[in-house]
Amino acid sequence: MGTWRRLGGIALRWALRILGPALLVYILWANRDELPLAWETLCRVNGVPLALAVVLVFPFVLLKGWRWQVILRDLGQNVPWGRLVFYYALGIFLGAAVPGQAGDFLKAWYLKEDGYDLGAAFLSTVVDRLFDMLIMGLLALSGLYILLRLTSAPTLLLILGLMLAGIVLFLSLLLSRRWRNWLIGRVLRYIIPARARRVLREYNVRAYLDHFFLSWRNVALGTAISLLSFSTTFFRLWLLVPALGKMLPLETFIPTMALMGLASLLSAAGLGTRESVLLAILGVPALTYPAVWSRGEILSLSALIFCLALENLILGLPLYLLRPLGNRRGTK
Repeated sequence: MGTWRRLGGIALRWALRILGPALLVYILWANRDELPLAWETLCRVNGVPLALAVVLVFPFVLLKGWRWQVILRDLGQNVPWGRLVFYYALGIFLGAAVPGQAGDFLKAWYLKEDGYDLGAAFLSTVVDRLFDMLIMGLLALSGLYILLRLTSAPTLLLILGLMLAGIVLFLSLLLSRRWRNWLIGRVLRYIIPARARRVLREYNVRAYLDHFFLSWRNVALGTAISLLSFSTTFFRLWLLVPALGKMLPLETFIPTMALMGLASLLSAAGLGTRESVLLAILGVPALTYPAVWSRGEILSLSALIFCLALENLILGLPLYLLRPLGNRRGTK
């Protein structure tokens, strides 16, 4: 049984690694006639909005560091804001090439090397990610009419129900100790692999779950910071549209970017899955009226979004060289 479970885990990891690149290769091959138009569109891109989109990464990271600080304080870890901003930027760099941005969780190890508790640091990273998923789900809900046009009414109701259930589950985990204990004891113990459970026990993560919960004030503050950071992110992405000389209705743009963000978690750097979402939505003229997006122009938009993702690597590399993982300082 253990051997089959290990083989299944290996197969899943490799499937996630090749899913995106394989899907991207198929999309490019299927749209090979549109590639010259995509290149021509990129060659005449407006550099002013593109440059502004690049620069706005800095307030985004500052806001993310602030939210992380709010979460860590509830776990009894008082970490300077500047240090958290630095480590958050490193986490974005480390997570840029990993499906689901799992490398982002390595920023917890930086806190451990500075003498902070690893269990608290890891749990804070999980809660930090949950905030992102909550806001992304809410933004995706704003595009229900898109799903109504692309799917049947029963499918729409099912998707809506799943999203609302996810939001309720998120709030329950943060605010209800009793519900959290029931979920861990009766459900998660049968889902989480034995090796992962041993690691969680080793770092006594359950002890933090027993006393950790966010007050309504901190939930509101964390949500407000998340909305500000997502506003920055979505404005950066919106700037790419006029950079290409195109238009896109706001009611289409917001849910499209939210769904694209969720789909990007399935592959490294969002390769393949990002293009699939953009082509599926922006390729419907009724959703982009009065503008019409060709498949080549959609691929050029995806290329610019990928360039913003590459910015994380370009900016994060010198930070990582300055503070590589494993360079223990051991003091707070």
